[in-house]
Amino acid sequence: MSKFPILNGLKAFVVSAKLGSFSSAAEILCITPAAVSQQIRQLESQLESVLFERSKSGVRLTHAGEQYLYFVDQALDSLSRGQQALSSLKKQSVFTIATFPSVASKWLMPNIFTFMQERPELEIRLEAGHRKINFYRDDVDACIGFGDHDYPNEEKVYLFRDSVSLVVSPNLLDQVDDREDVESLLKMPMIHVDWGEDNNYLPNWRDWLRVVGLDGSKLNPGLHFNLSNLAIEAAVEGKGILLGQGLLIQNELKDGRLVKVDDICLPLEQAYYLIYPKRTLDKSQALEVIRFLQSLV
Repeated sequence: MSKFPILNGLKAFVVSAKLGSFSSAAEILCITPAAVSQQIRQLESQLESVLFERSKSGVRLTHAGEQYLYFVDQALDSLSRGQQALSSLKKQSVFTIATFPSVASKWLMPNIFTFMQERPELEIRLEAGHRKINFYRDDVDACIGFGDHDYPNEEKVYLFRDSVSLVVSPNLLDQVDDREDVESLLKMPMIHVDWGEDNNYLPNWRDWLRVVGLDGSKLNPGLHFNLSNLAIEAAVEGKGILLGQGLLIQNELKDGRLVKVDDICLPLEQAYYLIYPKRTLDKSQALEVIRFLQSLV
């Protein structure tokens, strides 16, 4: 086979295979069923292979069709990602930073707003999520990651190592008879943060109880969250006591919505890093944004 198949024929093949009907594929592609059927016949002729078994109830892939679909699906997906990559190159005026939802909402976003007010000519886009960034596929210039092990080939800048401390809402604290008695406070519901695979790096209630010399085998039941910002909001609403991350509860401590119970701070086992590919430095505003993020800690 020397001639590459026509793209429209490949699209008709993929849609027909997934829907099991030329008529349904025609509706999706905004062409007639006859046009879909003709494109499939031309593709089969070019490949010298039968891709579909036809019947009155619809069509289904042959063994050859199933194999071909696997590769065509990946090829069309790669083309789509290639177009997205080209589009991202056109967005040179926008600097995109990705990070975790809690870091974005509780720490990064307020600081970025202040920075952009001082430099209105800069455009910064924040993207929040937990997935690992693929800098050659995603429209992202830099990310703030927990640890640097996931990005061995990228540039990395150390930002900070956070710690957790025991915090509680003032209203909940007022319900404790003796504020100086930690054990009285520990009778309150304990709010738990679950980071999944990264749990080993986050100090938990057992760790804290062990440090203060108390039995960590029995924990009070309480709400569990996979997002730190939700756990913080629950603590603010008086739903329990929390081991809150220092950088994420700055505003709550400042305005009195949360108060620290003692001076004990347990450091996280990994630090936060600013991570970016070398191509990011091609953007005119890159160094300014990177220096600003470094200056925050």
